[in-house]
Amino acid sequence: MTRTGRPRSFDEDTALQAAMTAFWEGGYNGTTYRDLEQATGLRRQSLTYAFGEKPDLFRRALALYIDQRVRKACALLAQDAPFRDNLSALLNAWEADASSGNGHGCLLVRATAEVGLDPHMTSEIRRGDTLLLQALTQAFDRAQLAGEIPSAAPPEALARLVISVGNGAMTQAVARQDPEVSRAAHHALLSLLT
Repeated sequence: MTRTGRPRSFDEDTALQAAMTAFWEGGYNGTTYRDLEQATGLRRQSLTYAFGEKPDLFRRALALYIDQRVRKACALLAQDAPFRDNLSALLNAWEADASSGNGHGCLLVRATAEVGLDPHMTSEIRRGDTLLLQALTQAFDRAQLAGEIPSAAPPEALARLVISVGNGAMTQAVARQDPEVSRAAHHALLSLLT
């Protein structure tokens, strides 16, 4: 059965992009419907009709974030360049997320901390984590085969190390509003791995 009524007078993609930005800045718990209304220019009723309740809207916003930002991070690791340059580009992007604008860090990291155990959010969080883990694992595998890195540790273990250090450093940098925290950690990590 399809809903009938007047056609929407707004662009869903634009509204979802604005909602994603609001959640990215405020997190799930810190973003109210009033914040979402201000960000999107839509009333709560329109938001609910188009996207469902707040958890549904957040899940769609997180999916958009993953498709835009996490895939961009994965693309940095797949560039036709030395491994050190690609890993450095990824770490620089993470530093930018920790220091730009309000310094809100990574929405995926935030979502994991806030709603990671919510069964409605788990699939998107796992999808984002898996994309990044696979891209890093493949990058480390290529680097080992090319003799670009000294470590003989399993590529997936090295990938998990980068994600853990990156997530922790970004969280601390955002909490302290000090990008030097993540910059120092990333520099040390890069030195150790390459």
